[in-house]
Amino acid sequence: MKKFILLILAVFATVNLNAQSPAWVCMNVSVEPAGQEEFVEALDNFMGSIDVPFYVTLNEVQFGNSDVEFSHQLCFLGESSESFANWGVGGTPPSVEGVLFFNAFQDFVEVEQVILGQPMLFSADNLDYNFGAVFALNVSDPQKFGGAFTRLLESYDSDNGSFELHEALIGQESDVTHYWVVRTNNVGSFLSGRAEFMSSQGLSRFISSAQGTFEQVFSFGVRIIKRYGQ
Repeated sequence: MKKFILLILAVFATVNLNAQSPAWVCMNVSVEPAGQEEFVEALDNFMGSIDVPFYVTLNEVQFGNSDVEFSHQLCFLGESSESFANWGVGGTPPSVEGVLFFNAFQDFVEVEQVILGQPMLFSADNLDYNFGAVFALNVSDPQKFGGAFTRLLESYDSDNGSFELHEALIGQESDVTHYWVVRTNNVGSFLSGRAEFMSSQGLSRFISSAQGTFEQVFSFGVRIIKRYGQ
């Protein structure tokens, strides 16, 4: 794990962004409760000491079933596939702040999973919302499901939330192919929006069009507690 976090630190020192298809990496981690404040402070200081080459969010898990064995997500969104050209290239921490972050990571964090994925239907503006509900899916007919989801997105008109669809590429659970993400301001607005959505014609048409093309594997809810590189 020491080598792994060094690789992340090296990426921040070497990556240049190009405007192509975006991609993301999410690290699902367990942070010891006693070390959360020190870890977040070290992350703040490190991010403040560099030009962040990603849009980075630190998410705190608020809801999850037995399949969700992590307390936080550290996610990196790159503007293009080239953003991750140096992911996995080792090196030493690039600064004092990097060393301190590395030490806090080693002391308080256990990496449970690292996932590489790509957005299929997504806007970076969605990350302005604080709460996200993530539904991990097993999609058996991506073309049919994607068409139905696109039509659903076109029919969804709300200033209080957004839908996203992402493809899982590497590191995901064996039955997971995609993630459907619902973003909104808070849990209350998620519940009120869900009640309205469940009775909408758009959902009825989606169910009719996408029936038999997917199944839900698990779900969890997160709150964004830190943003970097905006």
